[in-house]
Amino acid sequence: MIEKFSERYAALLILAALLFNPPIMSIFNSTELFIGVPILYLYLFCAWALIIGLNAYLAAKLSAARDSITTPNQSADSHD
Repeated sequence: MIEKFSERYAALLILAALLFNPPIMSIFNSTELFIGVPILYLYLFCAWALIIGLNAYLAAKLSAARDSITTPNQSADSHD
């Protein structure tokens, strides 16, 4: 089960590399503003927030998975 999270972290790394790749970022490099903010700045902030949010989600799921694996062993040891 832990291997599944390793694969997801690798996919997250690839996604981050793609989102912050200069050819992709150049798509959003324009002089237009959205709510007074340049489109590129908005894209960078949203992409950064997405990566941080996905990382937090994966970390919470990994922590829960590790706790579920170690909890039965600890409870069995405490009853001896």
